[in-house]
Amino acid sequence: MITPALLSWTWLSLLLLVAGLFLGNVILLAAAVFLFVAVLTAGGVRPPGDVVIERGLPRVICWVGDSLVVQRRLTAKGGLGAIRVVDPLPPEATVIDGNNFHVVWKWPGETTVDLSYTIAFAKRGEYALPETVWESQAPLGAGRGESGRAGPELGLLVAPRTSDISRLNSVRALTRSTMLQDDISQIRSSGEEFRELRPYQPGDPIKSINWKATARTGEAADVPLVNELEPEGRKAVWIFLDMASYMDVGTAVSSPVENTIEAAGTLAQFYVSQGSTLGAYAYNSLGGGELLSPDSGQKQFRRLTRMFAGLTPGPPEQDLLRSVEWCKSFLFRLRPQVFIITRLDAHYPRPGDDTDQLDRLTTAVTRLTALRARSRRGGRVRVIHVHPPAEQQVGESPVETVDMARWETRATMTALQQAGAAVMDWDPSGERFITTLVRHMDRYQ
Repeated sequence: MITPALLSWTWLSLLLLVAGLFLGNVILLAAAVFLFVAVLTAGGVRPPGDVVIERGLPRVICWVGDSLVVQRRLTAKGGLGAIRVVDPLPPEATVIDGNNFHVVWKWPGETTVDLSYTIAFAKRGEYALPETVWESQAPLGAGRGESGRAGPELGLLVAPRTSDISRLNSVRALTRSTMLQDDISQIRSSGEEFRELRPYQPGDPIKSINWKATARTGEAADVPLVNELEPEGRKAVWIFLDMASYMDVGTAVSSPVENTIEAAGTLAQFYVSQGSTLGAYAYNSLGGGELLSPDSGQKQFRRLTRMFAGLTPGPPEQDLLRSVEWCKSFLFRLRPQVFIITRLDAHYPRPGDDTDQLDRLTTAVTRLTALRARSRRGGRVRVIHVHPPAEQQVGESPVETVDMARWETRATMTALQQAGAAVMDWDPSGERFITTLVRHMDRYQ
């Protein structure tokens, strides 16, 4: 089959032949003959085909910024020529070693070659690496090239990176700080003592259902009854994360959303390592709130990591007060230590905004504080204010300045402190969260 590429090579060989005859140059004549023979030969060569690509990842879960080797093995059985191979990548992925584009020369016979490269993701989330795209071409562009896709699509979960808690564990204030004294309770001899029967709530383990008591209630029971046991004395922690759209400012790598998840992950990692029961609720996330039912152990931390990877900011339609109402069955049962991570400058009332926004926030804190007061462990509700980038203040106008935004933040802090909360002020551009946490631990001694 004569292609435009073969026709171009034929004209080039004729041009070399004419130039060689005119100049009497043997080298040009030899080149013309060689090129013409190559064109005649290439016309009968089939481009590479029967391409098989095997792909794999060393793991399907990694941290943000981790190096991940994508392993590829290309096998081609027929044809002769060049094979171009490329792996399409998500925009969040960066190639840090090797190349996701390769050109392989296929000789006669079966050819097998390994083509690996290393990538890293700059943002958390669930990603899919599409199939490898390949395209082959016979020598000198002869014949119609072949193309296709090969290799399975690879799923990958990129988890948010948390701060190293080793520094937190080594701080002397840990054992004498009143901030954490209420976090450590004495383990009683038995945590399996029966307390009462109550209706089933979403998140309760199936094994806690009392089928006999449910059967005795007959048709009057709309939901099963579960056995409520006396708590074991284990510390319970609940984290509220604000995922509203006003948190999604800055860059994809550094924004209040990503910083909120880092802070929540660090707190979760610490308390899980202490054997605490952990629960969480991300409100204002896209598609509705995300609930992590309470549990303990590393399995619970992995569940939390999976939840973090899929969180997407959404419209601010659900405030903290509604979130507390939504989770009240867990909160009343666990009496947990509560952390609230948000942007306080976003809750200051402005003209045209909901004037009850700050009142509802303080009301939620008051209810959580009262809940903790009824607990034997006591303690204060803690609000973590995540600073936004200086150029991304909420409600910016030509007359507003960064100083005004800071004043509004301080006013909101004062209102929350009067409601009974302890406020932690974290500026991610100035220090890491673990440093802020240690500093506030010292303040509560």
